[in-house]
Amino acid sequence: MTVQMVDDGVADAEFVATDATEPPPDAGSTRWSAWVRYPLAGGLYLVLSVMVWWHTWSAAGGPSSVMTCSCTDAGRGVWYLEWSAFALSHGHNLLHSTWLFHPAGFNLLTDTSIPAIGLVMSPVTLLFGPVVAFNVAATLTPALTALSMFWLLQRWVRWTPAAFIGGLVYGFSAFVIVQLAYGWLNLALVALLPLMACCLHELLIRQRRSPVRVGMAFGALVVVEFFISSELVLVVVVAGVIATGLVAAYAGLRHPEALRRGTRHAVTGGLVAAGVAVVLLAYPVWLFAAGPGHLGGTLWSTDLPGDLGNSVGNLVHSVGTFGPVTTRQLGAEATVLGGYRGTATPSPSFLGIGLLAVAAVGALVWRRDRRLWLFGSLGLVTLVLSLRVGGGQWGPWGIVDHLPFFRDVVQSRFSAVADLCAAVMVAVVVDRTRTSVRRWRPDLPVAGAVVAVVIAAVAIVPIWSTLAPNLPLTVQPVVVPTWFTQVAPTLPAGRVLATYPFATADSQSSIPWQAIERLRYQMAGGGGPSGTVARAGDQAAGFAVLHDASVVLVPPPSMSVADRVAVRRALLAWQVNTVVVPDDVGLPRYAQGRGTSYGVAFYTAVLGTAPVHRAGAWVWSTTTGPVMPSGAPSSALTPAVFDACAAAASPAQAAHCVLGTVDPAGGGR
Repeated sequence: MTVQMVDDGVADAEFVATDATEPPPDAGSTRWSAWVRYPLAGGLYLVLSVMVWWHTWSAAGGPSSVMTCSCTDAGRGVWYLEWSAFALSHGHNLLHSTWLFHPAGFNLLTDTSIPAIGLVMSPVTLLFGPVVAFNVAATLTPALTALSMFWLLQRWVRWTPAAFIGGLVYGFSAFVIVQLAYGWLNLALVALLPLMACCLHELLIRQRRSPVRVGMAFGALVVVEFFISSELVLVVVVAGVIATGLVAAYAGLRHPEALRRGTRHAVTGGLVAAGVAVVLLAYPVWLFAAGPGHLGGTLWSTDLPGDLGNSVGNLVHSVGTFGPVTTRQLGAEATVLGGYRGTATPSPSFLGIGLLAVAAVGALVWRRDRRLWLFGSLGLVTLVLSLRVGGGQWGPWGIVDHLPFFRDVVQSRFSAVADLCAAVMVAVVVDRTRTSVRRWRPDLPVAGAVVAVVIAAVAIVPIWSTLAPNLPLTVQPVVVPTWFTQVAPTLPAGRVLATYPFATADSQSSIPWQAIERLRYQMAGGGGPSGTVARAGDQAAGFAVLHDASVVLVPPPSMSVADRVAVRRALLAWQVNTVVVPDDVGLPRYAQGRGTSYGVAFYTAVLGTAPVHRAGAWVWSTTTGPVMPSGAPSSALTPAVFDACAAAASPAQAAHCVLGTVDPAGGGR
């Protein structure tokens, strides 16, 4: 459309109106060579990122020995990285695996998998293991995201430090740091969003490059983002439509002739982008929506997505709220379910009063700068869309919340776009502050830079002071039970394990054990959105008993005859031939379930035989066929008797107690 986006005639405040590839500098401005500024900025961002992860890189055992938690979502991220490397090296399907949820397997695209990151990190995973790969990816994420924003802002600001500050605001935002703390690499890595914004800017406003080439680049970015987070693709598409509408509305009101001239360019690029995305994503989208193992119901969360939207307080409060749950509550649960163990974090949507003030005041002072109004409007709209619509709340997203896929979006993730807008606004305000002060006081050449840095500090300091109690991020030792490090690597092919705690969406500690030992066996059960009772299919009854036996925050199962029959049927259907209950000595609380004695009593009651103690674990195993005998469970083992057995002082006593009422052949004594 090639429209002037400011009305004050200042060349550096234009989006496109000059022929130069960059905003022309004024006297004394800082526009370093690209050979200097990008390595320098990238190096500084990386140093800051290493400082964020200092506990990881300074650990005595190195980055393979610690992470935020080898559990829950972070632990599952370790599994995803190992699967990508394993699938590549063994010729398996990258997007479907039977190593969890055996034998049917699960669809990785309808889980929160990260195949794009997994592929890039595969050399690191193969050489050093998935924990190191996860920690490397987590360390690079803020630096790459900041550098991507820095590159974008070079288009719109004169002063290189202003672009650097904008990169800091985006790459080291609460959105990125808090997502990393919880192990959500799929959400934290938003480095592609500034590149997509650049493509939109080129197609809608600047229009200097071939729309076909720009459209192809845009489509390719969407494809890659789909394999990082399909949820964020939908968020970006919605935000892109809104941004296009804002630009078109402005051009139609102020520059209708430019709108007519530029529409063909923009439409051509948009169609090319859509074509590239449709062609390259046709099969993955089918696999995601209708392929083997695809999910019905909610896709990207085990909770109701509407309940996880924002409150207005999340923007400025030091403790975050995920709908009805606060980060303090998540911290309390982390001791028993696993998770980040640092100080309660703000919401990922936290912006801070300082940044909001800088953006608002800057938009008023330079009210003729349309960059500030465009990104301010887009940021405001996306923040409104991020508001919670569940739990009796209503927000604009409620208009589309009933539609397929739209209903699955966790609205608070619109903050990925709102933060981008905030970073642009801060960079523009800092840049314009410096220029204005220099013109006001030309006799004090450094005054502009000093005042600009003060304005940047007003925006950034509240964010970093709120994050400071968690910086460097808190990490925990990676603990794998001895049996899994000593015996699992020697298992023959075809081993299918059930563990205690059993792998579900709420008890995921055994999932990284499998990944760290290089997928030497397959497992019944699994985590993530697929690991819920509602998605257990024909074996939902047995899965529910295993879930309740493993998760201490819910009442334990009664262990009635019906419960034991349901678990036996499930283990048979899942082709389990090895059951392992590791000793809980040395294991973190979240990996113990209700304790080793309980786990041994549980599986002894189900299987009707005693386990063998080997390499720090209690094991039932057969060389052929399932581990279950053919007899029926005994009615003599009442719930009260089972509870007494499960409370035994040792696992051996628990097994002996259970077998005192259960005939090894399956009948009662």
